[in-house]
Amino acid sequence: MPNQLPSPGQVFLDHTAFFVPVMEGAADALERCGFRLTPFTVQTNREGGATVPSGTGNRCAMLRNGYLEVLTATHDTPLSAQLKERIADHPGLHLAAFTSADAAAEHRRLTEAGFPTLPLVDMRRPVGDDFARFTIARIAHGTMPEGRAQFLTHHTEALVWLPDMLDHPNGAEALSALWIAADDPAEAATRYARFTGRPAITNGPTTTIGLDRGQIVIMTPAFLRQTYGITPGGKPPCLVAAAIRVKSLADTKKCLDAGGLASRFAEGSLVVGLPAALGDGLVFHT
Repeated sequence: MPNQLPSPGQVFLDHTAFFVPVMEGAADALERCGFRLTPFTVQTNREGGATVPSGTGNRCAMLRNGYLEVLTATHDTPLSAQLKERIADHPGLHLAAFTSADAAAEHRRLTEAGFPTLPLVDMRRPVGDDFARFTIARIAHGTMPEGRAQFLTHHTEALVWLPDMLDHPNGAEALSALWIAADDPAEAATRYARFTGRPAITNGPTTTIGLDRGQIVIMTPAFLRQTYGITPGGKPPCLVAAAIRVKSLADTKKCLDAGGLASRFAEGSLVVGLPAALGDGLVFHT
């Protein structure tokens, strides 16, 4: 199994999440793209020595680097209320999750950078007879208009990236980037550079924040439509697509065709707009 965890001082793009009202249709859409999904699990937090529902449950497509998550509400909690608020705008991508070796240190750094931080979260989800465990550093809801942005530290790597869940019919290997549509790319880039602690570099119509693994890519809606045929599902600034590295675009195209999903080649990548039950899009590349 590849090492998923960053060394001290590194920042990885860990995962992104689709916020959806109903799991069944959303999961079916992702499976039609050629992903294998983990079973549905209800997430919990440890608070004051007790286990309490976080308010959300998930299914995931675990990749050899990073993963895709589908989240839906399970209980009435502040976290599920935030999820429902984002879904009211549109089902789709609403989470940018970064990982480091020390979420507590990132929490302190974010506070010093002027972000309104929330208490650290001890999140867990069942895996067989055990629990996958994470420490999560979040900022106040609404701070990032694109949705939820957070840092996390994994404590149970082997329970999250199970070896028998890493191979997918579409040949997906890694979550390589999150794409953001922004009318003011410089403003969005400044926020994410401050959040990740990494510089933003502008090259023509594209602004990129490179991480130690993965990147954030920011473009205007007009450029996304003209170049990739992508129309934002929400009001910019918003997440519009996750970029996925695959073994073969031809094999991925076969999976998409078999799943009845329309796709197109643009700039050497394969772009697919996802069904409304899941929302937003994926950009496959080699």
